[in-house]
Amino acid sequence: MSSTDDKPPPLSIQDINNIITNLRNLLTSDCAEAEIAVATNTAANNPTGNEQDGTNKQDGDANQAQETNDKKKEPLYELGKLCKELDYMIRSFQELENLKNSLREPFETLEANVNDIVSDLEKDELRKQVHHNLRVFRNNITRVKILILLQLQAASINSDGNRALQTTFATGEAGDLPHLYGEHIFENSYYFKEFEEKYEGLDVRQKLCLLCFSIFPENAEIKKRFLRFWWVGEKLIALNGKDEMGDLNDTLTTFVEKRLIEPVLKKNRLQPRSYKVTPIVRSCLIHFAKKEGFFDYDQDGKPIMDFSSCNKACMVKSERATASWFADYLKGNDKDGNSEKPKEQQQHQEQGKLSADLVKLQMLFNFPDREKLMSASHQIDKLQTLFNLSKQFPDLPTEWFSKMTGIQVLYLGRWEATKARHIEVEDIEFLKGFKNMKNLRLLSLQGISGIPKLPTTLCKLENLTILDLRACHDLEKLPDRIGSLKKLTYLDLSECYLLDYIPQQLNKLSELQVLKGFVILEAKNSCTLDDLSELPSLRKLSVNVNTTKFNIDEAGDALAKFQKLEKLRIAWGWGGMPGKEDSTLDSSSEQQQSKTKKKQASSISSAAAKASTDKVNKGEDKGNRERSAVAAAGEANSKTAKLGGGLRGTANIALMAKKWRRLSMKEREPQNLEGLERLVKLDLQCFPRSEPPTWLVPRKMKKLTNLSIRGGRLGYLNHEDGQKWNADTLRLKFLVNFKMNWKEMQQRFPNLKYLENLRCPRITFCPCDANGVWQKFVQSK
Repeated sequence: MSSTDDKPPPLSIQDINNIITNLRNLLTSDCAEAEIAVATNTAANNPTGNEQDGTNKQDGDANQAQETNDKKKEPLYELGKLCKELDYMIRSFQELENLKNSLREPFETLEANVNDIVSDLEKDELRKQVHHNLRVFRNNITRVKILILLQLQAASINSDGNRALQTTFATGEAGDLPHLYGEHIFENSYYFKEFEEKYEGLDVRQKLCLLCFSIFPENAEIKKRFLRFWWVGEKLIALNGKDEMGDLNDTLTTFVEKRLIEPVLKKNRLQPRSYKVTPIVRSCLIHFAKKEGFFDYDQDGKPIMDFSSCNKACMVKSERATASWFADYLKGNDKDGNSEKPKEQQQHQEQGKLSADLVKLQMLFNFPDREKLMSASHQIDKLQTLFNLSKQFPDLPTEWFSKMTGIQVLYLGRWEATKARHIEVEDIEFLKGFKNMKNLRLLSLQGISGIPKLPTTLCKLENLTILDLRACHDLEKLPDRIGSLKKLTYLDLSECYLLDYIPQQLNKLSELQVLKGFVILEAKNSCTLDDLSELPSLRKLSVNVNTTKFNIDEAGDALAKFQKLEKLRIAWGWGGMPGKEDSTLDSSSEQQQSKTKKKQASSISSAAAKASTDKVNKGEDKGNRERSAVAAAGEANSKTAKLGGGLRGTANIALMAKKWRRLSMKEREPQNLEGLERLVKLDLQCFPRSEPPTWLVPRKMKKLTNLSIRGGRLGYLNHEDGQKWNADTLRLKFLVNFKMNWKEMQQRFPNLKYLENLRCPRITFCPCDANGVWQKFVQSK
């Protein structure tokens, strides 16, 4: 009894923190004293004087001093490492102290629950209340446990020592966060029951949409665009236009309101473009996904590549060793060549020998046993979804790829929103298996390197709805018969920088609604804007200009022909900027001007000579000839004056040419403006001219609500007869020459609600915040 009373009380977090701090200060002072001692010894071993007793003695003293310094630097280095470790410990205890403070109120609630239960037990008439209080107490304990888990996870993610872990969560290479999947206590907790109630309140379609979040790593950002692709491929949302986006937005809004997912909000974004789930929600989702057979998971809640028990599979980076049975099989094959065994045993081994395709399938999916390999080989035609979650080389065996006759969603490309994962294929021969995938609706090869061209078998995918080729950096051309994809509604060619040919058959895609990354080229027989205007369903178009022959004013004629175009983006790349041609013209401008002057002088002299000759030979036509000579000379002189006044004013030639071009374009303005009037959003990037397109005026853009101009040389916007713009969103970025003040902007954009003004020095007096953003509803508050 006495021995127990003699024990010192346990140290608090603050006491441990103080002890470590004192130890750190002591080590720091020792380090400083050691450094002073080393400096003193170094000075003593290297005296500065005129006495030199001998070269050998001096070298020996220097070497001895160096050895002494090296010996004393070693403990200093160790002491420095200890100081860093102590700093980490201090920060850890401070985090624990913060955790203690954040949990003080929940623990006080638990203490109050205990006191209520104890007080009720002492009263006979309130015994029935005890059961209710116990149930409340149990639920509060579960809530505190979950709160502790969340606090610890947040501390581990946000701490300086775990920055590397934070970057690997999005790629799925970590995953050592505490998980609750499979815990019996968690599945009986109040939080799980509450989530289950929300989940059961969803319809079948919403449940399947929500379960898609279960395969991604914890805290991973999932793009809205990717969810749209997947849900369309799984037939979970409508296929046509606005109904498709409406179903997508309504579904995500429902999940956010029920706190099943969290939107990822970023600056200068009015609406979220990415979403994520908390680790606890993901644990609940894995439980229901495995129950519904949506995907298969291991004991840690990670998706696996085994599709023998369901019709969906994930391709994941192998984190475990080769299956033991397959390793033994490979070793047995290696030994068979040199071993002497009975014929019966050799025949038995030959019967159990795997074919080359089975070996490739096992190396790709790493099935845990031979039975699952054989089962999967017979069920591969029933596979409906194959998703590349983290594999770097998604090459599939050619034979098995061609057997995926039931596949509907094939997502081999990159899905990550934050960190780009390198994906590469060594050979595209397996892609010829497309010819048997009659049910394929979604095909994504996003970010895959090593695909210079697509096989012609791609054109046999009669049910293909979405084709995602974004960031296929090696892609050079599309198949000539791409027009046979009659059900294609979405085609993304963005960031395909080597793409130098787009077939004209692209205008045969009658159901195409979204086309991104269309390239305007100089290639012969390549598709043009006029060809695209024949697409009856196209709503959204993004264009990359890679030729200087593209005339934005003439493009207005083609744009006016589009029937349903609502969103348009035109970006000028390096090949579309007139820099090279301008420099060439500038270098030869003097020669061109001198030739022009000579032609003008010769035209004047020839006209006068012709008039004098006619005067001598034909006296009866004297008056007429003189008038014709004067007219010819006057016409030549007028042309000279308009082009720069003879030998002076050559700098005005370019300006006059621009004015003439503007006048000629006004004369040939498109009569049918319906295609331009339907535009709701317009985005111009790296615009190469100082004057805007002739068709970019309020009169022709009546429905335009979102105008964005980023980069380039644009200096102003046209305003005819004081007409106002209807746009309520205006984004102006990196415009050095663009000139406008806040008063003019309010007058010309009376409906303006959102403005971005970033690095536009000549746009003045705008009441934007530090990020260059102004919002009307913020100002009204």
